[in-house]
Amino acid sequence: MIVVAIAATALLARMESVNPNLHAFTATMHAHVAMKSFPFLTADVEGTYYYKEPDKNKVVFTSSVPMVAQQFDKLYAHVDNPSQWEGKYVVTTLSDDGRTAHFKLVPRKRGNVVQIDATADDKSATVTSMRWSYENGGYAQMDNRYGRVDGNLVVESQSGHVEEPGYTADISTTIDGYKINPVLSDSLFESP
Repeated sequence: MIVVAIAATALLARMESVNPNLHAFTATMHAHVAMKSFPFLTADVEGTYYYKEPDKNKVVFTSSVPMVAQQFDKLYAHVDNPSQWEGKYVVTTLSDDGRTAHFKLVPRKRGNVVQIDATADDKSATVTSMRWSYENGGYAQMDNRYGRVDGNLVVESQSGHVEEPGYTADISTTIDGYKINPVLSDSLFESP
């Protein structure tokens, strides 16, 4: 067990240092949402994804079905960079076989998220999936696939599933058109 803990600690340190020169980005997000519960609709949603270190994330949808966009935006508001994990969560290593590591993150402050299960690739030191478990019994899961832009490892596509009281949906996204390190005002991330 000590070997697993040492390997996981080293992996977390490498995860925190991925993209040391990436401080902000904007990107175009294309999402296909298929509701699996009433009203059984599908929607193609497009928007701009904004990120600014250390922990600011925002998606502004330019075409959407309002209910779908609101729920999707909530999910992205909870995507924390691994460099933020220790400050926001009690992090427990569940396993690390040298290829894949599994972590449990329990929020230090009580809220809607009860815990996050995160899976990381040991070789690339990237988060390959996250599953948020909610107080209401619902959950959301996203699986990430990466590519390189200007030497930075960024998410190029995702697939996910959401189950909340009142709705269930499958989500697939592509993210492209990255602009690396633009100047972004903190006011951009404030709620309207």
